[in-house]
Amino acid sequence: MSHGDFVKQADAICSAFAAHAQPLPRPRRYEQVAAYVAKNLPLYEAALRKLEALKATPQDRPAVARWLAADRRVAAALHDLGDAALRHDYPALTAAALRVESAGFASREAAGALGLHTCGSVSGR
Repeated sequence: MSHGDFVKQADAICSAFAAHAQPLPRPRRYEQVAAYVAKNLPLYEAALRKLEALKATPQDRPAVARWLAADRRVAAALHDLGDAALRHDYPALTAAALRVESAGFASREAAGALGLHTCGSVSGR
């Protein structure tokens, strides 16, 4: 598929995710964080699987690999965030939240470098 087709399909996947995902409110309780992760992580992982199935051009493959690697780090950190919330483990929750933020930033940067619009604004939700 062409670069333009890849961008269009990837942004459509990210738009569908964004339409169903919920933003994290300012949590005051561990249960709010756990509920956020329980709702959003399966949606994020499903979108990631769809993005990984797209066929990028040979020229775009290294940049796509960097972008999706950052998104996999977001998913792993979200998983850890939910686990920490369930355990009421504040230090682990804080560390996981920082990893979500850091990986989300890397994902947005990589998506933007590829010319993705929606995907460059919804990673690290």
